[in-house]
Amino acid sequence: MMKQFLILIFAGILCLSVNAEQTDRFVENFLTCSSYTERNNSEMFGMQVQSTLEVLGWRGDLCGFRTSITTPSGEANIECNFTEEQIAELVTAMQENSAEIESVARQGLESNPQIGENPAVVIFNKYFGDTSVCTVTN
Repeated sequence: MMKQFLILIFAGILCLSVNAEQTDRFVENFLTCSSYTERNNSEMFGMQVQSTLEVLGWRGDLCGFRTSITTPSGEANIECNFTEEQIAELVTAMQENSAEIESVARQGLESNPQIGENPAVVIFNKYFGDTSVCTVTN
């Protein structure tokens, strides 16, 4: 249950709390696996959420990625190591669905409950659930 909540919060962070310039920079740095850090504060589901998205750079042939999510009920860290193919799949999905992501950013997460069906979120969830790619720590 906590994992599903984190996925929803992550989707919100990815779609809601980043402006277009940050999103473009994140995607560019993620695609090349160049070091990048982005911090955001937003309100989701009536609570304050602080987040950090980080592209950590190459670790051998894997790209390190980390996000930290802090809510009033606690903190979680998600750390992933993506292959070039996985990054390409995620970036393509983010770029192809940018209009939907921008719509969520304008209207808010609560008015867009279908965000969990966004292909970028679906693909991330696939990797998020694969412990050989991503791990969650509190």
